[in-house]
Amino acid sequence: MVRRLFIFLLIFVPSGAFAGNPLKLVDSLLLKQYNKVDYDTTFISRSPGKMGLKAWGSLSGSRFKARGDNLHSTLRPDMKGSVSLEFDYYDLALEVATNVTGSSGSKRDFSINCNFYPRRFVLDACYQKTWSASGFVAYNGQNVDVKADWLVTKMLNIDAYYTFNYRKFSYDSPFYQFYVQKLSAGSWLAGLSYQGGSINTTDKVTGGLPALRLKANHLGIGGGYAYNLVAGRRWLLHLSAVPNLMVWTHNSIARDGEKLYTKTKFPTVLMNGRAGAVYFFNQRHFMGLFGVTSSLFKRKSHTELMESEWMVRMFYGMRI
Repeated sequence: MVRRLFIFLLIFVPSGAFAGNPLKLVDSLLLKQYNKVDYDTTFISRSPGKMGLKAWGSLSGSRFKARGDNLHSTLRPDMKGSVSLEFDYYDLALEVATNVTGSSGSKRDFSINCNFYPRRFVLDACYQKTWSASGFVAYNGQNVDVKADWLVTKMLNIDAYYTFNYRKFSYDSPFYQFYVQKLSAGSWLAGLSYQGGSINTTDKVTGGLPALRLKANHLGIGGGYAYNLVAGRRWLLHLSAVPNLMVWTHNSIARDGEKLYTKTKFPTVLMNGRAGAVYFFNQRHFMGLFGVTSSLFKRKSHTELMESEWMVRMFYGMRI
């Protein structure tokens, strides 16, 4: 996971593109951003130290449901557990992770997460590609148990928010601790969300499963509220929810090359939620836990595609 786009300057831009030392230039840009005060210092302050170290433990899962003419399916990839180390420098964070769970079907599974939390805006993006999805497919009165490696599943979620009360409320504070929330505050959020995914059968299919190709795309706009509760000198609690009304959808289901009619009933809502807690041993040492969910809610119909995912993360960190 990489935050702040300055990292691309370090990796992709040749050193000759800058006059002088490129690392020094990047450092000066980071320092300028770090020292910028566009917030109410009564409510928010910078975390002590300009560098940080953090150890993470994560667990995540997802689900994909499909319903069409004479077709019904529920699939779940393996839950994924990982451990990772994060290094922070000013507002830049670099995280390296490795999987610690999974069966043979999930050895190829992977996900990419990007989180960007400047003062006013929030951007979360997650892409997953899995071969471990299992479950069942019911069609034409027959039930087939789906095994790992029979399907390849792709999911992409992108969520962007605008924080109205950015001078008193820090969305970053419960999750990455670049800022400290000194007094309790909340903010209304304006949101834009995209959720898309697909399921395709592989050449390892057995047991009479038909050739399937399912695609779903949803784009929504919405708004919600987030609140940071400062409980005493050691606890910071966070809760937020952002419902998004889908304004554009494009779904398709194909079985053995035959395209099935799909239609999404109005309203369809994508609900994004977060909850978290951070305990501070002192100003430079802390530990925490937070969870993230993203679920699509629809009125039941004869044809529909639905996706949902969740993630829980624990961490211990220090500022240097």
